[in-house]
Amino acid sequence: MKRWTRPALLLALLLLAGCGSMLVQPGPRRVDGLQLDTPVSWTERGSKGHRIWTRDGTALNALHLYTEIKPGEHVMRQRYGLKKDEGARFRAGLSAVEAQELIVDALRASGATDLKSEGLRPHLFAGETGFRFELSFANAQGLRYQAMAAGEVENGTMSWLIFLAPSEHYYERDRVHVEAILASLARR
Repeated sequence: MKRWTRPALLLALLLLAGCGSMLVQPGPRRVDGLQLDTPVSWTERGSKGHRIWTRDGTALNALHLYTEIKPGEHVMRQRYGLKKDEGARFRAGLSAVEAQELIVDALRASGATDLKSEGLRPHLFAGETGFRFELSFANAQGLRYQAMAAGEVENGTMSWLIFLAPSEHYYERDRVHVEAILASLARR
């Protein structure tokens, strides 16, 4: 390889490495129709309908934002086509209890074990009356996670988010930041 092409190749590789994610700065932000405010920076991946925000990598903390899920679509925008995922498909007109059960079913199908869900309550989400609850579970390797979920079912679609992180350290460290995001969604 010629000497003058090595720097160009290195620059191209560095630019491509950054294409998979972008930095979300603190402050107000519009994400696929949701107006929210984040107090801290996140790295964002994904595309319209399913964004993933993380501060340290998705195994350590992940905020999944799902928007405008239509009837028949998987609640987590997955396309497994497996029998076990049939129960995780959105149906219009779900109650808060049914939405919670749908999310729990989707998490179980994705490998969560020893899953517990509690504290279902009303929560304003993007200006609509929605729901909120907390979860705890273990992943396939036995690592314990805590999570909080909130969302709404209106106009024949469902939008929701879930924040999950290991119970030790990361969940408690970032919980306050996600609480602020949820509070900003309640104001819209």
